[in-house]
Amino acid sequence: MVAGKLLVLAGLALLLFTGYQATSYRELLRLTQLEFEGLPLTLLAQLGAAVAACVLGGLQVSGSFVPIRLGDTPKPEIMRPHRTDFAVFNHRGTLLASLPHMSQLNDLGREGSGRLQIG
Repeated sequence: MVAGKLLVLAGLALLLFTGYQATSYRELLRLTQLEFEGLPLTLLAQLGAAVAACVLGGLQVSGSFVPIRLGDTPKPEIMRPHRTDFAVFNHRGTLLASLPHMSQLNDLGREGSGRLQIG
């Protein structure tokens, strides 16, 4: 457990150090007026080592894996309706149809005048 925490801490420190080196490398390229084509291979290797150290340390800190046992709990019985091809949903259409402005819009559609007259 302690070794895992130290491994995570070392990985994070290496990650921060690699970030600092990458920013100083970009600054050096800017001062020498060279184009950035990518990070050097040594920085990419440090980044990979830092990520690997963090992952391995995290796995050690988390403890042992426990399998998921599906057969231990009984399955709940779900009551389903007999007619599964038809379902009724409550929605806001019934509320909107009962509002006064919606009835005016419905009347407008029936008259076909093209204008909504309020009042």
